[in-house]
Amino acid sequence: MGRRIGDRIRGVLTSLHLRFFWQLIIAFVAVILLAGGGTLLAGHLTFRPMEILTLNSVPSLMRPWSESLSRYHAEHGGWDGVDELIAGYPCGDGWIAGGLGEDIEYVVAATNGTIVAASREERVGQSLRYGEKNVALPIQVGDQIVGYLAFSPFGTLRDGLHVVLGYALRRFLIVGGIVGVMALVTGLALSRLISRPVVRLTEATRAVAAGDLDVRVRAQYPGELGELAAAFNQMTVELGRADRLRRNLTADVAHELRTPLSVIQGKLEGVLDGVYPATPAHLEPILEEARLLNQLVEDLRLLALAEAGQLTLERRPVDVGDLLRDAQVNFGPQADDRGVTLALDLPAGLPPVLGDRRRISQVLGNLVTNALRHTSQGGRVTLSAALDGGSVAVSVADTGTGIPLQDQPYVFERFWRGEKSRSRAGGGSGLGLAIARQLVEMHDGVIGVVSAPGEGAVFTFTLPLA
Repeated sequence: MGRRIGDRIRGVLTSLHLRFFWQLIIAFVAVILLAGGGTLLAGHLTFRPMEILTLNSVPSLMRPWSESLSRYHAEHGGWDGVDELIAGYPCGDGWIAGGLGEDIEYVVAATNGTIVAASREERVGQSLRYGEKNVALPIQVGDQIVGYLAFSPFGTLRDGLHVVLGYALRRFLIVGGIVGVMALVTGLALSRLISRPVVRLTEATRAVAAGDLDVRVRAQYPGELGELAAAFNQMTVELGRADRLRRNLTADVAHELRTPLSVIQGKLEGVLDGVYPATPAHLEPILEEARLLNQLVEDLRLLALAEAGQLTLERRPVDVGDLLRDAQVNFGPQADDRGVTLALDLPAGLPPVLGDRRRISQVLGNLVTNALRHTSQGGRVTLSAALDGGSVAVSVADTGTGIPLQDQPYVFERFWRGEKSRSRAGGGSGLGLAIARQLVEMHDGVIGVVSAPGEGAVFTFTLPLA
């Protein structure tokens, strides 16, 4: 199972690495193609306006030549020897040969489109091109068309431009190839650099899945990767804490169950062996331990439901004064047995709170029980309440032994009794304060303690107003 998960993770990492790599390569290739295409397009756009300008201006300059060719055809009855006429034209007003002719490719064609004379000798005998036909000037003798004078603007210049662009394209392909190789190497390096934090995070995740909760990843990456690494580290801290709590819970439950079970087992074995008679005096401790076990199981069930959010509250307006007075009555006999005064301090006109009366009474009972347990004879436990902004603060103060400062963060942990009072001699399941905290937080309140050794303790919790 672990190997399959590892193979799947490696597959995801490989896929992620390849995606980074190919995305970078595609970006590099796109930049190269755009640069090359832009260069060629710029050359075309630079030449095209010059060509259009010449197309508009050259015909008027060549019209005198067309008229000269018309007279030649009328005198000779055809085009024989016309190439000598063209070659002998001087460069003068309105004439083309030797002037613009250096930049213009021109041809003379018969009516059937066959070229009879041209600035480039190899074209003689060929047919007019499609583009040449569109710009050809008719040569007329009277009303009859006897031939065409066609030209291609910037013939030499165009050829030169094509040579330059071809040269540039070849160089561009060479440079592009070199840049492409560099892009492959750079893309590979960058993809590894980008995917490295994810790889490390995945390796750390696998370590956590294998049970190593002390693993951490560097949280120094920028942006979201840094936040992800920090969140992972925080998660491992919380997982470690939860694991320690689980282990402690297992040990504590075993410890809490072992003592009453040992008492029950020892007493029953003594009765069965005839060591103790089966009298109420010897059976009463067994019953008490059974009740304690039952209370422990019930407290564990209640705490588990509260922590899982599965405990339903019946929220209604509750008179806190009534709850405190009921607590004074219910715990009065227990306080009297211990020689402790259970006092009540209530202000007038205290508004009701919104909550579950039974659960609030349970919180109050757990706090009073805890206070009585740690208050010696002649001491005092005071129940009080006061308006605190949008809530009511309920306090249970005692004059007992107090709680050392270093122990106060742990008093609401399950099974916590302090190192020096780890035994069950003081009674209780060790879950009362943990249950109180969960129930108060379910009511959207807070609970805390203020104490000093030898000066007693004050437990206070808040409840929202109705």
